[in-house]
Amino acid sequence: MGLRKKANLIIYRFRERGLEVFMLKQSNEWGLPGGDVNPDCDNELIELEPSKDKEEAFAIEGDWHEIPSLKQMLFEESSELAERFKDIEKGSFMTIKEALKSHLSPGQVEFLRELRDVITDRNSVRDI
Repeated sequence: MGLRKKANLIIYRFRERGLEVFMLKQSNEWGLPGGDVNPDCDNELIELEPSKDKEEAFAIEGDWHEIPSLKQMLFEESSELAERFKDIEKGSFMTIKEALKSHLSPGQVEFLRELRDVITDRNSVRDI
């Protein structure tokens, strides 16, 4: 049994516009989804370096149809979890460039930049 961590969960995908991340609109501002994440629950998770503020984040490739299945990574009370997934309707995928222009915390900005670098490195190695 792995340890649960409070962390940002960055769901990303690739489209014609490039790398996109899923953002939630909360109180008229865009932000990254988060919750208690079990890093051992999925070997596809990318563990990002903790931010200067000691925030943690994990990234996983996914799309709209896969978001409900990602709930296994969040360990919350079922009623709270149900409320959280209602909020997904307020969410949208946007490019990293657009996301970085949002009012994100400095730690979330660090996570998105690191994710962009990790994905760029993985794709460049794959093309060799």
